[in-house]
Amino acid sequence: MAMTRGNKVLMCTSIGVALSAVDTTIVNVARDTIAKELNGSDGTVSWVLSGYSIVFAAVLLTSGRLADRYGRKRMYMTGLTIFILSSAACGFAWNLNILIAGRATQAVGAALLTPAALALVLPEFPMEKRSSALAVWGMVASSSAALGPPLGSVMIDAWGWRYAFFINIPMGVTGWIMGKKLLHEHRDENAQGLPDIVSIVCGVGAVGVIALAFTESNKWGFIGPKALAAYAVAAVLIPVFVWRCNKARLPVLDLTLLRSRSFSSANVAGVLFSIPFYGSLVADLSFLQRQWNYSVLGAGVAATISPIFSFIVSRPTGRLCDQFGHRKVVVPGALILALSVFLRAALMTSDAAYWTRMAVPIALTGAGLGILIPSIQSGAVKYLAMDRLAMGSAFYTTVRQLGAALGVALTVAMLQRVGHSTMSNFRAAWTLQGIVAVCVAIVMIIGFRPPAATR
Repeated sequence: MAMTRGNKVLMCTSIGVALSAVDTTIVNVARDTIAKELNGSDGTVSWVLSGYSIVFAAVLLTSGRLADRYGRKRMYMTGLTIFILSSAACGFAWNLNILIAGRATQAVGAALLTPAALALVLPEFPMEKRSSALAVWGMVASSSAALGPPLGSVMIDAWGWRYAFFINIPMGVTGWIMGKKLLHEHRDENAQGLPDIVSIVCGVGAVGVIALAFTESNKWGFIGPKALAAYAVAAVLIPVFVWRCNKARLPVLDLTLLRSRSFSSANVAGVLFSIPFYGSLVADLSFLQRQWNYSVLGAGVAATISPIFSFIVSRPTGRLCDQFGHRKVVVPGALILALSVFLRAALMTSDAAYWTRMAVPIALTGAGLGILIPSIQSGAVKYLAMDRLAMGSAFYTTVRQLGAALGVALTVAMLQRVGHSTMSNFRAAWTLQGIVAVCVAIVMIIGFRPPAATR
């Protein structure tokens, strides 16, 4: 890749995006180790994982508007600074309360930098090259999230769980120095004044309680009293949020974005494909450890095939989107992802046989994600006006994060079904994930249409 200014900006912002993505999954394999060292119960330690996801999803919705208003470079650098400092706090945490607070603060930093990063990248590329840039950006995000468990398992086995956080510091500082020197400030010059506070509060609150209900569903149930209370709060906040976004002079979300078929259908597809993506991560690691008795390190290493294939396949995805259109690229990717989880349901038994039973399905998952992540994100934001890039990116990442929380919740619920064998629960989880992946293809076939002027 030639080192044009656009490619330098892409490389710079990819560091922050990689850090925020890897931290959504890297701690998953450290749960037992953290509980033992910090003397925490399973319920308390679960907040080290779920707290990050909930805060990340909640803050994302507003961070795009803040980047448009106050400057995308400023918001990116602020988010990266918060992320670096909170990573240090997590690494030095002496009790669970400090660790949970550090993880929540990490999530704030990640949520501030993620949409700002994409909004800094796209103006550096002409329209005909944006899909290729988005493919690289998506490749970094997908590979980093998939690398979280294997990277975490290796680091925990070698040095302990604290280094899963300390690794962020040198990488983050490198990205901060590059950003300070390289990035130019961009903002929406028409966005004068403060974003509407009511829509911010309602948006953060609604996304937060929905993410909380999904994340805690293994303890609350999907229709338990606490879950229903969370849904009721969201049901009150969402109409107020929509009303304020329609009436306020500077709303946190411009609802006219949803009139675009490319944007709205890509967001639906983003929610749906996140369910098998994150659900399969949970199911695979659990299966390898519980059914085949792999160690944490062994399970993490076994999962590395997926990010490798994701990295390889994602490289030409942007060019294919430019040449053939997003729909013709996303549909095969969704069907490959569906095939990969259906194969797990068909092939897996309690007898360990990694190379003959699991290696091919995991590789196909990586290939499917390598196609889907950059192409769906590109379809969502490629055609947006420059002054709506951060807002559109924030909305897309928010709904994807909710899809991830739902995918994990559904998978955990399926694996804990009473009255069924452990193997049948795993097969049911994989089958459900495959059905959802097929729905991604259906949504893109029926719904996705680029703006008429670009066809």
